Amino acid sequence: MPVHNGSRYLRSAVDSILGQSFADLELLIIDDASTDETSQILDSISDPRMRIVRNEINLGVPLTRNLGLDLAADEFIAFLDSDDVARRDRLQRQVDFLENNSDHVAVGSWATKIDDEGNRGSVLRRPVTWDRIRARTLFLGTIRTPSVMGRVDVLRKFRFLPEFPVCSDSDFWVRVALEHKCANLVEPLIDYRIHSNSITKSRKAEVRERKMSIAAYQLESLHVTYDERDLLNHFRLRKPKNHEFDADAIAWTRDWLQQLVAANQKHSVYPKAEFERAVGERWCAVYFACRHQQSSPIDLFDMPIRNSTLRYLAKAIPLGLRYGFGVA
Repeated sequence: MPVHNGSRYLRSAVDSILGQSFADLELLIIDDASTDETSQILDSISDPRMRIVRNEINLGVPLTRNLGLDLAADEFIAFLDSDDVARRDRLQRQVDFLENNSDHVAVGSWATKIDDEGNRGSVLRRPVTWDRIRARTLFLGTIRTPSVMGRVDVLRKFRFLPEFPVCSDSDFWVRVALEHKCANLVEPLIDYRIHSNSITKSRKAEVRERKMSIAAYQLESLHVTYDERDLLNHFRLRKPKNHEFDADAIAWTRDWLQQLVAANQKHSVYPKAEFERAVGERWCAVYFACRHQQSSPIDLFDMPIRNSTLRYLAKAIPLGLRYGFGVA
């Protein structure tokens, strides 16, 4: 658990781990040179399972997470941010999964949104199986770090990159999931706090640039030629409902997705059937965005994907999955 000036929610995060049904644990907390009351709060908690490490200078999230990986003393490591809350059976559920699935290196879960006051909102879903996770890494976040438990010996080899002061988690899990089996449990095992002043909102331009760079190295592995316009438009496919799509944008989207499918058919970077579904899901998301915006007309089924994929999408659409395709 890394913490930097996180005194407001720290106690509830710590209590949620110390109160786990799986009690045989070490809670490693790394205070990343906090200047608020974080240190006093940690000193006030007496539990022999706690180990507190204090950075002399602020290292930032990526390097602090790496320090946690280096200091972890057990086979498994579970992540939790200092403003989130773990459900009571979270660790037990994930230990059971990893012990029963020795071919998997990490398992996350769904999460429930909570606001600054702790009020619960909607469930944040993620793809469940490894094929569905890695097929969607080019478009979406597929693994939420505070929900993850993983095998220390494997995760240590990847490292969180300091050149990603934001989105280091996204980069990390893309690299892990493309090489090793990961999964998400179909239940919310953490409460994930959405702040009114979160990094995603306050550093929106930097987040966009970092996510575009993550997409760029994936496109290079597909041997897809792109320019800055392509990267920006590809980024917009993450959340089409937040962007306008005129006739030119729709035409670009169709051509771009065709190119991605063809490249993956040739180079097999992602599982082919699931990648087609992921591409189809993005097309459907654009379709519903256009309908919502009452903008340019778009033919939902004007896509170069197999009939079986179209049939899958046709079944998914009436289920109301409009902007969250492929979570299961």
